[in-house]
Amino acid sequence: MPVGQSMSSGAGFDAFSVLGARDGFAINFVEGRIVVNDSGVPANNFDGDPQAKLMPWGTDPWLIDPVKGLDLSAARDFAVAMAIADFPYDPTAIHVYARFTLNAADSADQRYLFMVDNGGNDRFAMYTTSGANFRMVTGDGSGADTEVSNLSLAGDTEYRTAFGADAFGRSWVDDGGIQTNDQLHQLAAASPTYVGLGGYPNQVFRVLDGHLAEIAVVCGDISLEKRLTQEPFDILYGAEGDSHTFNVSFGMGPEEFYPSLIGNVAVRNAGGSGESSAEMLAQVGDFLSKGPPDVATIYAGSNDVDTNVAVSPVPTTTTFGVANSSKLAVGGWIVVNGETREITVLSGDVVTIGTALSTTPVFDDTVSIDTQENIQRWVQAVVSAGAGSVAVIGSHYLNFPVGGDTTATEQPMRAACRVSQQAAAAAESVLYIDTYAHMRALILSGQVAQGDWAVWHQGASDTHLTVAGEQVLADAVKNALF
Repeated sequence: MPVGQSMSSGAGFDAFSVLGARDGFAINFVEGRIVVNDSGVPANNFDGDPQAKLMPWGTDPWLIDPVKGLDLSAARDFAVAMAIADFPYDPTAIHVYARFTLNAADSADQRYLFMVDNGGNDRFAMYTTSGANFRMVTGDGSGADTEVSNLSLAGDTEYRTAFGADAFGRSWVDDGGIQTNDQLHQLAAASPTYVGLGGYPNQVFRVLDGHLAEIAVVCGDISLEKRLTQEPFDILYGAEGDSHTFNVSFGMGPEEFYPSLIGNVAVRNAGGSGESSAEMLAQVGDFLSKGPPDVATIYAGSNDVDTNVAVSPVPTTTTFGVANSSKLAVGGWIVVNGETREITVLSGDVVTIGTALSTTPVFDDTVSIDTQENIQRWVQAVVSAGAGSVAVIGSHYLNFPVGGDTTATEQPMRAACRVSQQAAAAAESVLYIDTYAHMRALILSGQVAQGDWAVWHQGASDTHLTVAGEQVLADAVKNALF
């Protein structure tokens, strides 16, 4: 979410959508509903009345405003807490989304939205002090990290916030924008008896002094990209690809390429100009280093050019030079004389493969990048890492006046690439997104004229797309996956 963009304006999400199928719990006090997801202790799973799961503190009764939610006014002797035994509490990974209203802009005492306590020390909390805005604290009570929001508070005003900390770092977004996004991680591995919702669980004079409409507490690691969107903890879409996925050559920003044009998803765009499928496979560890995306695609093959065996060094069945190694990478797969092999060492233009060829290559033999094998290996790695859905994107339509695709005939080089892309998807039983067919249908329907390059392309023979062309790719991906 861009800094300064309100979380509350037009937001179409709620505590239950934030929780989704993740471990944790979500409550809407206006609706009178709590959902608990606990994959480790199925007996904790619950969908019903919040009063059946929450512990009240104090002598005053529950009061629910039909619009604002649970009354947690400072004048009342009342707060609520959730026993950690009743949900899959994770002492090292906690994320909170909340919607609430304050009674006044300021309060003489501390006001708590959420609290995890370690024997009297604030371990993980969101609260205000007199004369100050909300603050997020993470720590162990003796060495806490604190951030203070730049958002000024007002009475009788609804706010939304999403904050959390785990192995990937801390994050906090509220109606003032992104308040923190860093790698600090100091949650203490300890388990209190309760977590406080809109109040300090055993000192009820410290409460929200307002109303809590809804709250979601998610337990487990969540990648940073997903935490900084307008709809917190939403779907994370990871897109691997070449310059069609992202480049800076035409003055377009990342928000103008197809991954971001899908909308309503957090995006990890790993596109890089000129990258081959071998290079993408070699970088899959970096792609997954911040956690697996919920949805992932690979758009590879456009830069998988051939090279040739060089004279020097003298070729052997495992080592040989090539004329140009710029598109090769350690971990990538190549084809030499019909045999597919993995590159294990790349020293300048000298290639070493992991398994010997059956015959020794000779000068000028063709060395091809194995597009299908590289895509398959990438898909295998992403699926094994836990990505929810994975798809292979096929090469898009080249709507050139001459030398491109037509509705009757595919451009030969792109046709061969599509064969490899589609075969990789079929071999791994993942979705193939046929962008050629999607764009061809637009031409056949008369929405775009055959050969009218300016609608989609940067030039009459330039494969790179305008924003309008990227939007067409986004539509194809969205229709297939979202």
